[in-house]
Amino acid sequence: MCTLRNFPNQIEHCIEWGRSAFNDLFVDKAAQAAEYLDKPVFYLANLRQNHTTAGQIEEMNKILTIADLKKVGTYQGCVDLARLDFEHRFHNEII
Repeated sequence: MCTLRNFPNQIEHCIEWGRSAFNDLFVDKAAQAAEYLDKPVFYLANLRQNHTTAGQIEEMNKILTIADLKKVGTYQGCVDLARLDFEHRFHNEII
């Protein structure tokens, strides 16, 4: 886990970072959004019980990202969201 929180510089670290990023982008966010849409009251109660305020905000932002993607619904909109995510991960976080 410490490798994922710092800048990975060995091939094994890069592979683990990539696997974690893929899981975050394509598995966790989608599953959380589906769970929220399926049972919003239960999801929010569980979120309040198991996360700090900062954690709650982070989880809801993940769901908002999926909702924004659905709202945009165009190829250009997907490209724009991907560019913003790329900028966040590979520019803003590094700075």
